[in-house]
Amino acid sequence: MEKETLQQTTERLLNFSGKVRGEVLINHARYVKKKEGKGGLEKLERRMEELGAAINFRKIKAAGWYSEGLSCLAVVVSKELLYWKEEDVFQMGEHGPQFSLGIKLLVQSVVSPERLFKASPAYWNNLFNFGSLEPVEFSEELQWAIIRIKDYKTHPLLCVYHAGYIKAIAEFVLKNKKVTVEETACVYKGKPYDEYRIKWK
Repeated sequence: MEKETLQQTTERLLNFSGKVRGEVLINHARYVKKKEGKGGLEKLERRMEELGAAINFRKIKAAGWYSEGLSCLAVVVSKELLYWKEEDVFQMGEHGPQFSLGIKLLVQSVVSPERLFKASPAYWNNLFNFGSLEPVEFSEELQWAIIRIKDYKTHPLLCVYHAGYIKAIAEFVLKNKKVTVEETACVYKGKPYDEYRIKWK
């Protein structure tokens, strides 16, 4: 299969029907501005407009619903336009939960890491109107957990982004213990879901 051009990716993602809360888009903008400065964010907005996917990040409302395709495209365009590596996309994912009101409320309302793990589908449903997050296994003794993201397929870079996001949430929940996240199954490698193994020390 031929690799998509950026314009083809844009057209495909803009036709994606799923929605995401504005806080995710706002966090994309925060990370780009932090890493590349105000000029980098303006550059991203100009490139998005050139591609037919105009966005003004300053007008995004945190609790509003927006196109997940547009959100994904912001990640894809950032990597290409700003010459990022995949580790930069991973760090973009890590950056997101720092400002999430949903994460803060979830942690405040649930007392143990295992209960938070089991409550994670509710957090997903607060952010997305499609797909699901499924807690598969949690072991305090072995210090690892497994989660799956189902019915989510937009772009391979989002697997990297989600790994970073999951790592940041796990560190927040586990009180900053050393956490690693590995994608152990992927929809782009023939699996029906993305699976992530979280380990901590």
